[in-house]
Amino acid sequence: MDVLIALYPGQGSQKPKMALDLYEASKQVRDLFALASDVSGLDLYQLLAEGSEEELKQTVATQLAVTLANRSAHLRLTELGFSFAAHSGFSLGELSAFAGGGILDDETLFSLVTKRSALMDEEARKIEEIQGKLGMAAIIGLDYATVEQALREAQIPGLYASNDNSTTQVVIAGLQESIAQGKEVLQAKGARRVIPLKVSGPFHTPFMEGATEPFSAFLETLDFKNPHSLVISSVDGDVIKDAQQAKEHLAMQLAKPVRWTEAMKHLSSLAKEKHAQVAETGFGTVLSGLWKNSNAEIPCRSLGSEDAIWNYKKELES
Repeated sequence: MDVLIALYPGQGSQKPKMALDLYEASKQVRDLFALASDVSGLDLYQLLAEGSEEELKQTVATQLAVTLANRSAHLRLTELGFSFAAHSGFSLGELSAFAGGGILDDETLFSLVTKRSALMDEEARKIEEIQGKLGMAAIIGLDYATVEQALREAQIPGLYASNDNSTTQVVIAGLQESIAQGKEVLQAKGARRVIPLKVSGPFHTPFMEGATEPFSAFLETLDFKNPHSLVISSVDGDVIKDAQQAKEHLAMQLAKPVRWTEAMKHLSSLAKEKHAQVAETGFGTVLSGLWKNSNAEIPCRSLGSEDAIWNYKKELES
């Protein structure tokens, strides 16, 4: 069976009914749903089976549902005989990567996601009450350095380059009125499209600094272990070497930009070195699309559904 490098998606990949096919197919996944629901205090099966897109868009629900879908895909792939050479996650997905790499167990993972999402939601609400509506938008057609420089020169208050998704896609975040101003500035610089994202806060910007200290304090109460396989951080694209560094990166990432372009460069080299295939281990094709745009030699497959996993398995066995 192929060795995989797992890429775990973050917020924005959520959709009603995702991962329910994995739930039906696997008792281990059903047990995972039960554990995640017990730890979080939310009925996550009901949320995914009956919740609307609007309900899933709320930060707490989003982070739990996406993490559950990621871990369900990883568990199902492992159950069917796949092994993993490395793990990396986009933003929230980094927590799934830490679980995949053995840094934390699933009970700790869902405890962590519950706390992280609550702190981020609380911070976003506080800022929104004081300063107004917040959000994020994807800028298509420009790289991170260009966007960052353009925003710096324009001096638009309350607006930041938050995600370095690829060489042609960057996310900006902040006040909605500032995003509207930024749209005009960036289109003048050559941006082809500006797409509002399905999230409810200005994540990975200084707006989240108020959540960093309490989250860091919470992390210190948890039992992290040194990784048993490679984990590449989306904070800087580097290898997570030990448990303490993992905690530091998780605390930093709340208010720091996601450097996914750097992570993909590292992962692409690893895939060639280890003769591994690359798999989006979670729902959707967001990371597969970014990977394709990076022009990596080895393609990325989306393996977040029961059909996709079985089709790939049959392809390998034929």
